[in-house]
Amino acid sequence: MDQEETKNDSPPNSDKDNEVENLKAKIDQLSGELTTIKDSLEKRKSETTTLKILFYTALGVLLFGFIYSNQTLQRAQHSNLEANITALQSQINHNLLSLETKLHEKIIDLETQSSEKPDSSLHNSIKSMNHALSELKPETQTMDELIRKVKKESEELSKLIKNEKYNKNFSPEPVP
Repeated sequence: MDQEETKNDSPPNSDKDNEVENLKAKIDQLSGELTTIKDSLEKRKSETTTLKILFYTALGVLLFGFIYSNQTLQRAQHSNLEANITALQSQINHNLLSLETKLHEKIIDLETQSSEKPDSSLHNSIKSMNHALSELKPETQTMDELIRKVKKESEELSKLIKNEKYNKNFSPEPVP
């Protein structure tokens, strides 16, 4: 009977052995799958790190490019602004010179007329010129300043002529 019991006992042991073998196979299979998953996760982690590096590098390059182009644009605008200011200054200088030339010609005409006419007509001419300048509406501040300057100088001219005439009449004679 011992042999029979041994025979009866052996089939259940072999079932257990089969179960153990099946479990070992499943564990080995799960272990392999876990290793594959682990390797896949490490690979994805490496890819994610690489993508982050690429992203931040691209972001840095874009930021640098934006700052550089913005600075270059500002320099170009500054140069253009300086050129425009220079052109406007030369235009204003040209306008002032032409106005000064016209006024000088007018003064020369007045001088020639004053030599032909009595002094009162010169004073009347200066007064009418000042009146006309008063009626003139200046377009710019420099033109307004120039008009004021002309008025002031014409009044000084009128006073100077009056004083000169007065000084000629009352100039002291040198004592012999």
